[in-house]
Amino acid sequence: MRNVNLNILKFLESIDNFCLSLTNMGLEVSYQLSVISYQFTEKTPHTLHPTPYTLHPTYTLHPTPHFPTSPLPHFPTSHFPLRRSS
Repeated sequence: MRNVNLNILKFLESIDNFCLSLTNMGLEVSYQLSVISYQFTEKTPHTLHPTPYTLHPTYTLHPTPHFPTSPLPHFPTSHFPLRRSS
């Protein structure tokens, strides 16, 4: 299993090196590792190191809130009149 993991890491490193060479030629490179997160033991100044928390460069927050679309009354409305204490 360790050998398989090392081969995967070498493959991912070769992808990073390829993207770096494209960038050095003036081509823009954009990619996302959404399933695989990895860490290299040998770090060089030119090796990319994505983490599980690294967002894609074009990521934007979702504009729709994650709650029901019908507003729930948080303040008294005509359906819930204010009670006046006397």
